[in-house]
Amino acid sequence: ARYPEGTLLDAVREALRERPDAPAFLFKGRKVSWRELDEASNAFAIALVGMGVKRGDRVACLLPNCPQFFIGEFAAWKLGAVYVPLNPIYNEEELTAPLLNTEPTVILTLSAFYERVKLVQRRVPSLQQVVVTNIKEWFPPVLAAVFTLLVEKKAGHRAHVREEDPWLPKLLGKYRGQVPASPPPGPNEDALLLLLSGGTTGTPKAVRVHHGGLVQTGTQVNAWLSRVLPKWEGVYCLPLPMFHSYGACGVQSVCFLGHNPIALVPNPRDFNDLVKTIETTKPDVFCGVPTLYNALLNHPRVIARKAKFNSMKACVSGAAPMMLETMKRWEEVTGAKIIEGYALTESVLAATVSPLGGAQKPGSVGTPLPDVIMRIVDADDPTKEMPLGEVGEVLIHGPQIMRGYWRNDAETKEMLRVGAD
Repeated sequence: ARYPEGTLLDAVREALRERPDAPAFLFKGRKVSWRELDEASNAFAIALVGMGVKRGDRVACLLPNCPQFFIGEFAAWKLGAVYVPLNPIYNEEELTAPLLNTEPTVILTLSAFYERVKLVQRRVPSLQQVVVTNIKEWFPPVLAAVFTLLVEKKAGHRAHVREEDPWLPKLLGKYRGQVPASPPPGPNEDALLLLLSGGTTGTPKAVRVHHGGLVQTGTQVNAWLSRVLPKWEGVYCLPLPMFHSYGACGVQSVCFLGHNPIALVPNPRDFNDLVKTIETTKPDVFCGVPTLYNALLNHPRVIARKAKFNSMKACVSGAAPMMLETMKRWEEVTGAKIIEGYALTESVLAATVSPLGGAQKPGSVGTPLPDVIMRIVDADDPTKEMPLGEVGEVLIHGPQIMRGYWRNDAETKEMLRVGAD
């Protein structure tokens, strides 16, 4: 079959035409519609234009999983700009290097991280504007009031914001109803994300993800999950962070193409909240890493068999091998199999995954996704394919593969090999 034409922006426009008030996100008991995402990102895009952002510029963010992440992301994309998600637990030193490398002009940050960003801003000449948002801005009214009274100050969310740094809600109010006039980005020529990857060297490099790559990954993974994640209705629970390729590539691409609501979990270490989110949003698909699955299995409500996890039809695990005992216990609790996968940020998260049906093979990373070709070759001679059972280097070919590393030609040449069949 042909891959869809266009970008994820086109997928959102399709959702707006068909069911504008259907939920795009489920967040702390609130449903955020496609219409709300579109209108808020339009307004922020206009604000970014006023800050000088143009096609090809970078817009950074330091945010947990929350609606504001996607408002900033779609606003940048609507201008042809590139979004740079950063790890919220990075310290000042860890933030400085990727910001100097990617040179964003604007950063959208949570109020709890504001002071750290202001310290870093002094070292990054390109970073001219800091936009601030509070996690409570998209809470339901009652929860927002409780948060303000009991949590906000104690948890460090009540920042003293400088006069020159705008709050996101004020910008959205100021430019509400306005639509950016920028030409849409192209699926093949324009980058939409710079995602940090340590890879084999351990030195963070910024992976250039192009618009078409994200559509291709979403289409490939949808081919795997479509029978358990029905279009529009199936819910995907996302406790893994959006600055990582799993959320940024593997989940949002699937859900935007299928118009599936994403149940956002801002802090996966808050296991009480995570269990509550699973019970209230009733996800069809869940993703995690082995330590997260073990933590949930050891939660008191799960041990007591009080937690309702029976909505799950598929659970995906990566990053490390899953123990057979954990798989068995999880299936007893949920009725859903854990399927393991393997991928790289450089492969835009599409590589291999275990099949949903058929026999499980613990310790295996499954088979390649559609249109992904993989080989095991000699590490010193990539033209020499290794015999079965022999250790070698993994080569991955597919339409979604990264375009290269940002401003790092040497590492790009090491990782991308172009040659004969």
